[in-house]
Amino acid sequence: MSFELPDLDSRSGAQLLAELTRRIPMFTSKWTDFNDSDPGITLLQLLCWVGESLLYQANALPIETQRNFLRLVLGLAFSTNSTAYSLAAEKNNDFAFLALRRVLAAIEAGQPLSRDDIQAAVLEYRRVPYAALTLADTQRIALETNEVIAAMSPATPPRLNVVRADAEAGGDAITVHILSDAAQVYVKPIAGNVTRPDGSARRVLLYQGAAAADPVTPLNTLLGQVRTHLAPRVLAGSRVNVAAARMTFINLSLSAECPPAIKPDNVLDGLASALFAYFQPGSAWTYGQPPDLAEVLHVAASVPGVGRITACDLNYVPTPRLGAMAELGVNARLADLPAAPPALIYQGLPRLRCLDLSVRSAQS
Repeated sequence: MSFELPDLDSRSGAQLLAELTRRIPMFTSKWTDFNDSDPGITLLQLLCWVGESLLYQANALPIETQRNFLRLVLGLAFSTNSTAYSLAAEKNNDFAFLALRRVLAAIEAGQPLSRDDIQAAVLEYRRVPYAALTLADTQRIALETNEVIAAMSPATPPRLNVVRADAEAGGDAITVHILSDAAQVYVKPIAGNVTRPDGSARRVLLYQGAAAADPVTPLNTLLGQVRTHLAPRVLAGSRVNVAAARMTFINLSLSAECPPAIKPDNVLDGLASALFAYFQPGSAWTYGQPPDLAEVLHVAASVPGVGRITACDLNYVPTPRLGAMAELGVNARLADLPAAPPALIYQGLPRLRCLDLSVRSAQS
């Protein structure tokens, strides 16, 4: 969007003349002839013609003035010039500055950019934060690391990217938690994904860990790239720490009934897809806010074919309860899953660890 300049050319010469003529009695009662033949009216007509011309000129701000304003913001007379600031912008990947300089280069190349186009480019540059002053600024700058990675040459295996960045203030520093796009592996044990003789069906999904053979090194590389991108944007006397996002493992067991005319297998597929998507730690989650059982039940009840939820157990404190948990009936126990840190309280973002779903027909 662009900012709107006031419209100065809002009155014609005839309108100015009419307004001035109406005001004559306010100053003297002796001027009574307002016809064109009156010398005073002739003089007013001349002044109004000049006034109309001045209003038009003041309102018609030349496009070159807008271009000069763009150069003033950049501190560059031409896009090919170099200053200490422009060199630092290139070195520190100041993408907003570089984008605005490309606008100036486009103008120099003869591209017809309107006043609104130039204003919008300058406002976008001013809107994007450069320094990590607030939590929101820090998060945005951390996400800019993806642009740095995209500009690098391809690598094998592909480099990780930042999915989300969550900044928290604590003590004398800001800590930004980084969630990467590293692939995670889930399996469906054969013994746990069955359709029973009574028509009921079960689906079990178990977390197996990161897909990469060495998940630590790529993540540490990504965290280092975020630190490098943030470093020149942290003010002297301030401190910004970069760490991997904290994950809390979630176990969910849910049973439901469906109408007799609907196959439980079809309902299970919908439930598994909806609940698995719900627990993905994307942008929908508030960092540090635990899953809400009422929301989980709402997601499950919204799946087509679900008639009634008969049981639901949601927990994210698996370690203290391992000794009391029964076997899953799929040749595995929660203790056999990848080790999870003790989660006496919920931290960070959710990571679905075990999804155990059962659906039966209402007549079964």
